[in-house]
Amino acid sequence: MRVLWPWLVAPLFCAGIIHILAVFGVPYLATQDAWARLSRISTVNRMYVLPVAGDDTPMPFMAPDIAYAFCRYDLASNNVLVKTSMGDATWSIAASTRHGENFYFITGAEAKRRELRLLIVPRVRLAEEVSTERSEEGEEQIIVIAPEMTGVIVLRAPIRGPSFAADTVNALQGVDCSPVLEAQIDPATLSEGVGLPEQRNPAPAASGSRKR
Repeated sequence: MRVLWPWLVAPLFCAGIIHILAVFGVPYLATQDAWARLSRISTVNRMYVLPVAGDDTPMPFMAPDIAYAFCRYDLASNNVLVKTSMGDATWSIAASTRHGENFYFITGAEAKRRELRLLIVPRVRLAEEVSTERSEEGEEQIIVIAPEMTGVIVLRAPIRGPSFAADTVNALQGVDCSPVLEAQIDPATLSEGVGLPEQRNPAPAASGSRKR
């Protein structure tokens, strides 16, 4: 009987290894993931507002009482700036990599202000960049470090009722997602994609560098 134990345990061990590999590998092997679906109706570095959930929505499981806007970003050439006016405390913005790894999330309640600017910067370029958490015009901006060059920004705006659907969609139409001129960012002023501007001390721009 003792001789049979290795033969009984070995298949279970192999099955566990295969299961783990499958779970971590599926996001990289899937051909119909969010990036692929959204690429059919969009170009990179531009914000799009999705129709309120119905039969023709590009993504499954979209809540019928939430309006969505998204931007597929590509940081290969430039950083990307997202500018939005948070409608209320229930609005939220999430940033994820192309393969679905979420690395940033903030709600209107956490932002504590209506106007919000997110500067998306790839981690691989941090050593080459220097800047502050204020734009050239003096506006506060949150610097978000992206682990990969491509990904998706998603805004979610709950609809308070059927009569507010059009107003909510119109508000999302004003969100901007666009590439910016190449700038430099000081790694000492950054946190790994989390935190609010008021929680970090802005660092002065290096001599000879430009602020946005």
